[in-house]
Amino acid sequence: LDETLGSIQQSGARLLVIRGSGERAFCAGGDLKELEHMRSETAAAEMAQAMRATLDRIPRLPIPVIAALNGDAFGGGAELALACDFRVAAGHARIGFAQITLGLMPAWGASERPAALVGRGRALYMLLTGVIMSAAEAKDLGLIEVVYPDDSFDAGVGELARKIADAPAPALAGIKASVGAVRPHHNPELADETIAAFAKTWADPAHWDAVAKMERKRRNP
Repeated sequence: LDETLGSIQQSGARLLVIRGSGERAFCAGGDLKELEHMRSETAAAEMAQAMRATLDRIPRLPIPVIAALNGDAFGGGAELALACDFRVAAGHARIGFAQITLGLMPAWGASERPAALVGRGRALYMLLTGVIMSAAEAKDLGLIEVVYPDDSFDAGVGELARKIADAPAPALAGIKASVGAVRPHHNPELADETIAAFAKTWADPAHWDAVAKMERKRRNP
């Protein structure tokens, strides 16, 4: 993703749409099997810093970036969606900050971005409960701007992208900058504290107990 964002900035593109492949998932978050060997606070902090830096590039791009939720966005996938300028979704898509169910706190921006969109109380409710919301519920809360019927999702996203991309590039960049979307976080000085807190939860045995429990449940539903 980081390489793609770098190449997009040099390509002269007017707009970027980020979506998953197929219909099941936009992004289901980190692959815990791939990350299982990273159990120390140091490794967790390095991983979180790299991912946060990547996601923070999105709002800095001078072009609009749309998250097109073709399917579920959970955990880090939800953080990716919220790093984009706005979100559209297929009717069957769901979104949720499920980190708490694994004994984790978010580290890629969900400690701040949800509150900016829906308010402190609702953001805390979502983060502390790990509630999974339908696309319609997320739209009502203000996390998602448009929900398309499943059978017209691709057409709807394409039409929206063409409409926006038809505008002159200076106007697109100016509007994005003027509404403050160019600021990745309102309190960037808190990033190190957030990442350090995440790293502690990652290395905590309670996190790995939750991961093992989830894996047992997956194997024996």
